[in-house]
Amino acid sequence: MRPTSAWTKALETGLATLTPIELLTLAVTRDERDVATTETEVRQAFGDYQLPHYRDLSPADLHRVAGLEAYEAGRVLAALELGRRIGLATQGERATVVANSKDAYEVFRNLADEKQEHFCAAFFDSKGALITRKTIHIGTLNMSVVGAREVFREAVRHNAASVIVAHNHPSGDPTPSPEDVRVTRMLKEAGELLDVPVLDHLVIGHNGRYTSLQERGML
Repeated sequence: MRPTSAWTKALETGLATLTPIELLTLAVTRDERDVATTETEVRQAFGDYQLPHYRDLSPADLHRVAGLEAYEAGRVLAALELGRRIGLATQGERATVVANSKDAYEVFRNLADEKQEHFCAAFFDSKGALITRKTIHIGTLNMSVVGAREVFREAVRHNAASVIVAHNHPSGDPTPSPEDVRVTRMLKEAGELLDVPVLDHLVIGHNGRYTSLQERGML
């Protein structure tokens, strides 16, 4: 028996029943008749992705898998970004107000699943409510690539009153490295100059483990 295509499944049971791969397949397929073929390509390319990885898809990825040109790819990525923001806004409605490192960990806990280092920043309004979270850099953390400019450009763009940054250690050990401490202090100094304080820097490990540099007295 021929497997049910993502489009047929959506018609029969609704979009909410589709897997991330099936949803991405529909987003990048131009014609109903091409769904099965595109789904095979998408599964081969992204089948082992954890859900957070979809946040980092690029136009080149979508061109390679589905032949999407720049504008078409931009539309798909815009839809993904809209969905991400809706998710954050909904989370905010459930009171994403960070009062301590445990609250901050909940904002960044998905980083534990990443196989590469991801450096992210969460931006908060004057009442401490989460505005948005951004991935600033993917790869080994050092001061040359994680500059204050990248972090605080986003802070200014979102009119943030404060920032919390975090990154993961793919090894699973959340012990801060000397470079982690140097980056933290550099960001702290920049935040003081711009009047957008960096409240904490979390290092995310595995199995719910994390380190707060603020609690360690390193911030």
